[in-house]
Amino acid sequence: MLIRNKILICLIIMAVMLAGCATKAVKGNNEQARPAEKLSSIFSKEPSDRELFDEALSYLTNYPKEPNYHEAKVRLERLVAQFPESKWVAGAQALISTLDRISVLQDALTSEKVKAHGTQVRLAKEIESLRSGDRQIEGKYSAEINRLQQENEQLKNDIRQLKNLEIRLEKREKMLR
Repeated sequence: MLIRNKILICLIIMAVMLAGCATKAVKGNNEQARPAEKLSSIFSKEPSDRELFDEALSYLTNYPKEPNYHEAKVRLERLVAQFPESKWVAGAQALISTLDRISVLQDALTSEKVKAHGTQVRLAKEIESLRSGDRQIEGKYSAEINRLQQENEQLKNDIRQLKNLEIRLEKREKMLR
C-alpha cells in the first residue's frame, strides 16, 4: 500500500514536470534587448533611495559574517545626501545615530579588552612570581624541617644515652655500697 502511494506520487511529479517542459516560452518582440544593453543600463543608473536603504540594511544583516557597520553608515549617509526629501531619510538618520553609538561602544569595548588583556598578563606574571617564591620558601622550610628533625632525633638519642648512663651510675652506686 505504501509502495503504491510512493509510485503514484512519483508518477504525478513526473507528469507535472513533463507538462512544464512541453510548454513554449513566451517572449514579446518588443522586450528583446541584447544582454549587453541590459547590463549597461543596470550598471549605469544610480541606485534609488529604497535601493540604498536596502543595501545599508543588507550590510547590517550580513548573517554568515559580522555586520559591516561602516559600509552601512556610508550607504545611509549617501541616501541622506542624495535624497533629502525621501521617506527613508528619517529612518536612515536614526540608523546613522545608532551606528555612531555602536561605533563608540565598540571602541570602548576594544579598549576594555586591551586593558583586561594587560591586566590578565600582569596577574599571570604576578601569580607565577608568587608560585616561584612559594616554591623557594617551601624548599627553604623543607630543608629547615629536615635539619630540625635530625636535631630532634639526635637529642632523643642523647637523652636515651643519658638515661642509660644514669641507670648505670645508679647500679654502680648500689654495687659500691
